[in-house]
Amino acid sequence: MTLAINEQCYTVDAWRRETFAPGTPADATITERRLWAVNPQDYDFRSQYLREIPDWLAGYFGNRYEKLLAGRDGRRRANTFLRKTIGGNVLPRLRKVAARYKLASDISDLPFGKALGRLPSLERSDIKKLAGQVSRWIAQSLYEFTDRFQTGTNDDAELHRRTLESYRHLCACSLLLNNQPPYWAEHNANNGHLEMRKAESGILRLLAPEWWVLRLKRARDMQREHLAIAVGQVQKAATAYVSRKTLGEWIEQKKRNLEFFKKFDLLNDEGLRIALDSMVHRSVANPAIRRCELMVRMRGFEDMANEEGLAGEFYTITAPSRFHAVHSKGGFVSQWDGSTPQDTQRYLCGVWAKARAAISRAGIHVFGFRVVEPHHDGTPHWHMLLFMRPQDVGTVRDILCYHARIADSEELLTPHALKARFHVEAIDPAKGSATGYIAKYISKNIDGFALDGEKDEETGENLRDMAKSVSAWASRWRIRQFQQIGGAPVTVWRELRRLRDQVLTDKKMDAVLAAADVGDWAAYTLAQGGALVARRDLVVRLAYEITEQGNEYAEDVQRVQGIYSPHIPDSEVCTRLVKWQKVAKLAEASAEAGFDLDLKHPWSSVNNCTEGGTRRRLKLDLQRRGFEGSDDEIAILRRGSGLIFGRNVLYLVNGRLEERRSDPRDEQWPGWS
Repeated sequence: MTLAINEQCYTVDAWRRETFAPGTPADATITERRLWAVNPQDYDFRSQYLREIPDWLAGYFGNRYEKLLAGRDGRRRANTFLRKTIGGNVLPRLRKVAARYKLASDISDLPFGKALGRLPSLERSDIKKLAGQVSRWIAQSLYEFTDRFQTGTNDDAELHRRTLESYRHLCACSLLLNNQPPYWAEHNANNGHLEMRKAESGILRLLAPEWWVLRLKRARDMQREHLAIAVGQVQKAATAYVSRKTLGEWIEQKKRNLEFFKKFDLLNDEGLRIALDSMVHRSVANPAIRRCELMVRMRGFEDMANEEGLAGEFYTITAPSRFHAVHSKGGFVSQWDGSTPQDTQRYLCGVWAKARAAISRAGIHVFGFRVVEPHHDGTPHWHMLLFMRPQDVGTVRDILCYHARIADSEELLTPHALKARFHVEAIDPAKGSATGYIAKYISKNIDGFALDGEKDEETGENLRDMAKSVSAWASRWRIRQFQQIGGAPVTVWRELRRLRDQVLTDKKMDAVLAAADVGDWAAYTLAQGGALVARRDLVVRLAYEITEQGNEYAEDVQRVQGIYSPHIPDSEVCTRLVKWQKVAKLAEASAEAGFDLDLKHPWSSVNNCTEGGTRRRLKLDLQRRGFEGSDDEIAILRRGSGLIFGRNVLYLVNGRLEERRSDPRDEQWPGWS
C-alpha cells in the first residue's frame, strides 16, 4: 500500500515516520502514534487500553484523551478516563462482540487469513481483492477434493452422491470463514439431502468472486456497525440510530445509485426510449410515492373498520434490557448481552408469532399495520395498529401483554418498566383518526414529510432530519420497516394498476381491477375477499414466468408476468406485454431531435444565444403541460429520452415537444406502481 504525497510515492511506514514524532514505537497503532506526540511518558499505560480498539474506532477515544489532557489536572483525568471508561466499560463490551466474529485458527495460514481477520476495517477495493482470493482458494479446494474421484461415471445416483459430497466439502470451507453457504439451511432441514441442481448451483455460487464480494461486504458492514454500537458510538450523545460512518456510506451509495440511473435509458422493441432515472423517480423506490401508498393502504383499512364497527388499538412493544446497548439518558446498559438490532428484530418477531397463534386459537381475527423503528442506540421496537371486534379488545390486550412481558419479567418492577415493555392506547376518534396515530411513524421512517419543527422524543433532534438516519439503519441491518397484517397483497394491487381502465371478462376479477385502478384500497380488499382473506381464497393472484437456469448460477428465475384467478380457468391476463432493456444513454441528442451542436466550441456566442432561447421555450412548453421545466427534465429530452405525460411520452423533435401514444404502465417496466 502506498500514499501519494507531494507527487512522490511513500510507503506507509515511511509516511508514519515522517508524520509522527521521532522515537514512536514501531508497533504502535495510528492513534497511539498521534498521542505519543502529546504524552510519550504514558505510552505503555495507554497502550494496554487502546491497542485492542481498531483505529477507525480508537480515533474517537484518542480525541477525548487529548481534550482531557489539555485541561486542568489533565494527565490524571486523561488516564482515569482510560482506566475507568475504556478499561472498565468499553473493552469488555468490545471483546464480547469481537468474540462473536472470531475466526477458526485453521485459517491463520491462509494467504487471506489476516485480511479476513480485520474485515471491519477494509474498504470497498480491499473487499474485492479479498473476494478474489477466497474464490480462488475455494476453487483450489474443490479441485483437490474431486481428485479422489479417479474415474468418471454415468450413473445418476453416483453422480448425485459425488456432487453432494463436493457441495458439503465447499460448505465446510465456507463455514470456516463464518459464512453461511447457499442452500445450507435446506440441506440441514432435510437431514443432509439436497436436490442435485441446487447442490450444483450452490457450488457455482461458492466459486464466484462476485458472490463473495456481496457476502463479505455484508459481513463487513454488520460487524463494523456492531462494534460501533459496542463502544458507544451509536447513541444520541454521539450519532443516533447509526454510526456517522454508516450514515455517510448510505448517503454516498444513494448518490452512486442516482448517478448510475442517469447513465441509462430503458429501450423497448419498438424503439421507445425512456430515461431510467425518470422511471425510478415515478416508482415506489421514490420515498414520497412509497409513503403515499402506505397511507392509502392504512386509510383503506380504517374505512373498512369504520364501516364494520370495529375497534382500533395502538400497541408499542419493546425488547428486554439485555437487547439494549445504551440507556435512554446515557450510559452503558450493564445487562447488554451483545445483541445486534437483527437479534432484537428476531426476538420481536417471535413474540408476535406466539401472540398471533394465541389470538387465532381464541377465534379472534385482527388486521392492520406494523411499523419498526429504532431507539437511539439502534435497538428496534414495534408500533402496531390493529383493528378487531369491540368484544375482542380485552382478550387481544391480555395476549399481547403476556407475551411481550413474559421474558425477563423480573426486571419489570415499576409501572414505568411495565409501560416501556408493552403499552396500549385505544384509538379515540375524538383525538384523531386511526391513520393519524401511525402517520408520524410512517413519515419518520421514510422521508420525514410534514414533520418540520417536530422533535424526536428520544434524541431531541428534528424528526425530518433524522429520517435519513432511520433509513440508513434499516438498510444496514436489513430490517423490514413496514408490514401489513391481514388484507390482500399489495403486489397484486401494483400489478393491476398497470392495466389502468381495461375491462376484464370475469365480473369478480374486473371488480378487483376497478378498485385498484381508482386507488380505493378498502374496495380492493373487499373485492379480494376481505381483510381476513387467506392467500388460497384470493380472487386475483400474480402469474409468474419461470426461466429455467435463468441466472449465472443455473438457478430458475421467477418473474411476474401478469395476474390470474385460481378459481377461473384460463383467466391469466398479461400485464407486461413489452420487454424493456437497459441501454446506455445517447452521447448526444439524436438527429431526430434536430440539434447539431458544435462540440469544439460549445460556448460560442451563437450557441449561447440559440441555447438560451431553446431552453426558455422548452421550459415554458413543459410548464404548460404541468412539468417543472427543470434543467434535469430538459437534459432528459435533449439526450433523446422521453418524459411520461399521462398516457403519452413527450419527445423533443426538431426543437419542439411532440407527444407519442404509449403507456409504459401497460408494458414490462418493473419499477412502475
